[in-house]
Amino acid sequence: MKRLFFLCLLFATMGCSKKYGYDFKNGFETEPKKDTVTMDLDTSMYKVDRSQYTQARVFPGMMDVTEPRLKDYKITLNLAYMQVRSGDLRVSVTPQPYFSTGLFAPAGELLTIDVPEGIYGLQANVGAHTDNLAGVSPLKRAEIIYTRTQLFPGRNYIRNLYGGTIWIIAARSLDKTVTLNVSGAAKSADFVLGETTDADWLEQVKKTTVPWLELRGKRMVLTIPKDRLQRYPLESPTLLMQEWDKVIALDYNQWLGLSDTATDIRHLAPQLPWRIVMDVQPVVGYAHSGFPVVCMMDDNWFRQITSADALTHGANWGAFHEIGHNMQQGGVWSWPELGEVSNNLYSFKVDKRNGIRRGNFNTAIAIGLPFAATVSATKKYADLTDLTGRLAPFIQIFEKYGYGFFTELHIRARNARFTSINTQDKVDFFYECLCDYTTKDMEPFMNAWGLYISNISKGKMSAKYPLLTEQVWKYDPR
Repeated sequence: MKRLFFLCLLFATMGCSKKYGYDFKNGFETEPKKDTVTMDLDTSMYKVDRSQYTQARVFPGMMDVTEPRLKDYKITLNLAYMQVRSGDLRVSVTPQPYFSTGLFAPAGELLTIDVPEGIYGLQANVGAHTDNLAGVSPLKRAEIIYTRTQLFPGRNYIRNLYGGTIWIIAARSLDKTVTLNVSGAAKSADFVLGETTDADWLEQVKKTTVPWLELRGKRMVLTIPKDRLQRYPLESPTLLMQEWDKVIALDYNQWLGLSDTATDIRHLAPQLPWRIVMDVQPVVGYAHSGFPVVCMMDDNWFRQITSADALTHGANWGAFHEIGHNMQQGGVWSWPELGEVSNNLYSFKVDKRNGIRRGNFNTAIAIGLPFAATVSATKKYADLTDLTGRLAPFIQIFEKYGYGFFTELHIRARNARFTSINTQDKVDFFYECLCDYTTKDMEPFMNAWGLYISNISKGKMSAKYPLLTEQVWKYDPR
């Protein structure tokens, strides 16, 4: 028996002596193995990829070969920021953490960006024109002309075949300033409010061949083509960007009940700037909302966004319209027929502050009054097909009861426990807020405009307030 046991043990030991191609000692390989992942990095600073020069000349344009390329140029970015998200404010879009660098990448040339050790979550966006035109016909520029590259500690290599404005995108706040080293880029003639004087900026514009530049305020950044300044000179970007900051601070943030010092994020004004970028071909129509707002690169839009006089004297509608889209509260009270309506109310607020009245004000009332005066139990607000006419009930409320109603409406929408699940909920929400603001049961006013209230909301408000007796829907604020 013992002999049999030892024989079995011998055979078992022999069976375990098979070699599997590994030679380990103390848990470590005797020699390091080569990485099986190979990566070809484009690291030649002297190579220029000219394959898209023809397209790049068409758009976004190219700088002169003599334009100085920077070497080891330091940019310091304050990446300590508070992100106010669209869900916090219950609006469509809020500004995103895109940070300007004041640099422009030459088409087809290599850039290097050196990132400090321990810094993660940054991206380099080369090209401010981020609309993807795939499927659009006919094309006025290449479909995709921007690149977005993740940055890691150490040296990063980037080549964009079309060239473009360089932004740094931070996925999260790093709670500190970060300095990056950039080589291969050119300096753009950016104006920075509070840092650049008008005279210095005008001198920069004269000297540079970089085709794009930015005008930067605290609350707005404009990305514009340099060549338009030849036709429409801008003598004081300081005045312009101060006025833009006023518009955003007073006629958007403050009007909506948002504050820079609010401790509740639901009422905190966006801490990052809005951006408007001109493009030869916006992916949707003449301009579109979103971040950034994109508008057509034509004379009309250029004058709208770069003229302080246009901002203060009623010659700007499009920019206010698109930013207004971003601030719509479609999940709470802005019902479907207001999609191209409620976003236009900001123009009237700007005008009110500046003591002027634009033509759209009078046109809205002229179209809306006959509709409201029509006696019909079946008419609907949607039957008023003229979008300008649909502004009339809002103008009546503002001029009769005060522009503060809009503030109260937005605050209540942000504080609401739930969002609305259908159009009736949105109309009821609006009605109840209007009743509370005016301390009257405003059902007759709503009915006159073809907006009908549910029995539940009607019961709540009729129990609190007397029925409106004045025919406010016939009020002509002209």
